[in-house]
Amino acid sequence: MRSVETDANRGRVQWVAAEVTGHSAGRQHQLITVSKGSSAVALGEEPQLLHNPPKPHTRRWVLPFGINFSSDRAVSQGFLSLADQAVASITNFATGVIIARATSKDEFGLYMLGFTLILLVTDLQTSLIATPYMVYAPRLQGNDHANYTGSTLIHQVLFSLLTTLVLICAACAAAFGVGPKGLGPVLWALSGVATLIMFREFVRRMCFAGLKLKTALLFDAFIGIGQICGLLVLAHFKALSASRAYWLIGATCGVAELCWLWRNRHLYRLSVHEAVTDLKRNWIFGKWVFASGLLWTASTNLYPWLLAFFHGTAAAGVFAACLGVISASNPALLGIQNFLGPKIAHVYATRGRAGLRRFILRTSASLAVPVSLLALVLILWGDRFVGLLYGSRYTGNGQVVAILAVNLLLSAVVFSFSRALFAIERADLDFVLNFAAIAIMLTLGLWLVKTHGPLGAAIGLLVAGSVTSVLRVGAFLRLFTGTTNQEMQIR
Repeated sequence: MRSVETDANRGRVQWVAAEVTGHSAGRQHQLITVSKGSSAVALGEEPQLLHNPPKPHTRRWVLPFGINFSSDRAVSQGFLSLADQAVASITNFATGVIIARATSKDEFGLYMLGFTLILLVTDLQTSLIATPYMVYAPRLQGNDHANYTGSTLIHQVLFSLLTTLVLICAACAAAFGVGPKGLGPVLWALSGVATLIMFREFVRRMCFAGLKLKTALLFDAFIGIGQICGLLVLAHFKALSASRAYWLIGATCGVAELCWLWRNRHLYRLSVHEAVTDLKRNWIFGKWVFASGLLWTASTNLYPWLLAFFHGTAAAGVFAACLGVISASNPALLGIQNFLGPKIAHVYATRGRAGLRRFILRTSASLAVPVSLLALVLILWGDRFVGLLYGSRYTGNGQVVAILAVNLLLSAVVFSFSRALFAIERADLDFVLNFAAIAIMLTLGLWLVKTHGPLGAAIGLLVAGSVTSVLRVGAFLRLFTGTTNQEMQIR
């Protein structure tokens, strides 16, 4: 019915660049189409290269890392995307700082544990729901687009209800003494508002898919202002706690989401039959991305839980403060990564494997320079930043910040290699590589956390990041070196 070819038995994903015309003619997207064939990619196989007719000369803006814009509108959209990411990251950062300063280490640790659960479920919903929508929705128009958007909305609601059910079960278990002390109220709060917090990320992805970046920015700004102001009021009256923080965050998200749903009610049409059909297609597309993300998210977000189990929630709070200082770089790094993901797919579609290999190596080297300087600053003055932002109670953890800074450098440099594996249809390989991170966390990481507390957690993350980085880069070079040699012989 829709112009998306599917095959229920084979899920090969081919990255191509295509021009999509709709309400705004000439708008460019990187699209993924599902095609029949083997799920493995032959070493010398190239993507389909699309040749567009010559276009009139337009003013081009060139930025680092291969990012360029060919019009003033593209420049505006690029900076709107960066601004939106900055607003979202600053809101999360400021929330952590306020809670850390207004409450005890234990309360901040409980907030951190709840936040890891939110990160887990939002990553899963992005893989299963939002990413396929961002791929397929731009190619649909009229009723087809409204039906697919409605299907995606149904998927989101069902996934949220399933998450709520799991959280209710966890809260009941906490009432019988399972888990860290004081976790029960946080879990009950999350069971009431997790749906609203998850739906915020869903709305953002809908806006990105439709290139409604101004809407996304206003949406996040409204939530950010309401959330931070509400937390400051609670802190002023000494009524702030981890559970109340989540109730406030959920309520703020809910108000903004109701406004978005009402304003955009013409964009979706609900159909259970269409939702089932679309769910099957989305699973074919996103199953390996989902599995890979699940392993990686679990391998990183379980460390605060291990700290709470062995050393109490105060230790988790200390670790959260150290991570908070590292996350201050998120607006810039995540903004760049938001550009690089589609850019890598575009490079593969237009330049082939050899061009993608050169682009990945050049981009990673370019990223290494500024992130190395940032890591050096954090290594030298990280403990001072912790005390300045979170208070003197959290100082004395400079080594933790330093190790996390090195891990930040590794993850930033290797990001492009991971996305390159997705671009050549080898998300299954990325999934296998992430087993190393889980194995390290359950063995060496477990012992490090038990014996060294937050410092051990940081070392565990660094070891896992180092091993998986080496494996990921090695897999990339092995897959691409042979192709490059073949192309040179042909020439």
